[in-house]
Amino acid sequence: MAQDLSSNILRVPWHNAQPVVIGVSRGAALTQGLAQPVEESEATAFTLVELVAVIFTLAVLAALALPLLASPSVKDQQIQCLNNVKQLQMAWTSYAGDDNGKLALNTATDWGGSQTGLEAEYQPGQAEASWVLGCATNPVADLITHGLIYPYVGSIAPYKCPADLKTCPSGVPTLRSYSINGYMGGYWAPESAVKATEFTNLGTIASHFPPAMALVVIEENLVTINDGSWVQDIGALALEPNGYWIDSPAHHHLNACSMCFADGHCLMRKWTDKWVLADTPQDSPIDGDAVGRFYADPNSPDNAWVLPRCTVVAP
Repeated sequence: MAQDLSSNILRVPWHNAQPVVIGVSRGAALTQGLAQPVEESEATAFTLVELVAVIFTLAVLAALALPLLASPSVKDQQIQCLNNVKQLQMAWTSYAGDDNGKLALNTATDWGGSQTGLEAEYQPGQAEASWVLGCATNPVADLITHGLIYPYVGSIAPYKCPADLKTCPSGVPTLRSYSINGYMGGYWAPESAVKATEFTNLGTIASHFPPAMALVVIEENLVTINDGSWVQDIGALALEPNGYWIDSPAHHHLNACSMCFADGHCLMRKWTDKWVLADTPQDSPIDGDAVGRFYADPNSPDNAWVLPRCTVVAP
C-alpha cells in the first residue's frame, strides 16, 4: 500500500497559526509575529467646556445660515423691483419717442385744484394730464391707468414694489411705490438758492448732463410718497451746510432702493442716512420745516450723491 505522505505533515491547530506575510523579510515577519496588540484606550465623555463650545459653534453657524435661507426671497424682490423701474423708464421713453421727444408731464395732482386727480382736466389729451395721477395713498386703479405712460406699460403690477407693505388709510395696500424725478417733465420748482433746469424734451437731457447721470424713476419712501413727482432742491447745500431732503428715497431692500436713469440703466442704491432709514423726517435745525424739507444726516453722503443726479443749474 502506498505510504500516506499526508501523515508526515505537521498539523498545527488553526488558532495557533501565524498569518503568512508576503513580500517582507523573515526578520520583519518574525518581528510582526512577536508584536503584541496594543489595548485601545477607553473612550472618554465630553467635558462641559467642550459641550458648550460645540453648542456655541452650532449657534453661530445657524445664525450665519438664516440670512442665506432668506436671501432667495429678498433677491427675488430686488430683481422684481429693478424690473419694475426698468419697465416704467422704458414706457416713459417710448411715450416721448411717440410725441416728438416731449416728456410726459409730471404734475403734483394731489394738491392745488385737484381733489382726487380724476377731474376732467387731468385725463389723457387734456392740459394737466400727467404720467400718473392723484396720490399714492388713494387705492384707485384709474389714477394709474389714466396716466400718460400706462398704455406703454399695460399693467398696474409694475407700479408696486413687492417689498412695499404700505397701506392706504382704509387699510388696503397701496398701488404705487415709484415716482419720477420732479425735474423730468415737471414744472414745480422748490424755493431754492439756485435756478434749476427743468426738462421737457428727451433730446435736451444729453446737452446738459450725461443721460447716465439723469435720474428718472425712483422708489420713494413710504413716509413721503404722495403724487408722482419726487422733488429735491439742488440748491440744498447752499442753503444748509449738510443739505436736506424734500422727498425721501425708499429702503425696502436691506436699506436700498431701485432707480433707473435716462440712458436705461438701473441700479439699487444702499442708503446710510439715519433719518431716511428711520422713516422719521427731522426738521432742519436751522430753519425748521421750511418748504416741507427735512434734515439730511451730516454723517452720510446720500443727499450729496442724489442732488447732481436730479438736474443741473440752469445756464
